[in-house]
Amino acid sequence: MKVRFIKKTKIKKEKIILDVAKDLNLKIKASCGGKGKCGKCIVRVIEGDVSELTKEEKRFFNEEEIEKGLRLACEAKITGDVKIELIV
Repeated sequence: MKVRFIKKTKIKKEKIILDVAKDLNLKIKASCGGKGKCGKCIVRVIEGDVSELTKEEKRFFNEEEIEKGLRLACEAKITGDVKIELIV
């Protein structure tokens, strides 16, 4: 069975995905404290505007995963309207 929860919010300035998730009380694993080291805060950017891949993200994802929109929530910054899927 599939269940879809959707939460919307507005932000006034560019913000890291992990910070926005915390503001919405969404739990995303980040055992490294959001430093891009553990690779546990994986999300999928379905559509929209986010920052370019960081060197930390390039270490964790292969080309196929990058094409699917996988990002580290602690590294990717929201730069415009965006739709994000939490990977649990």
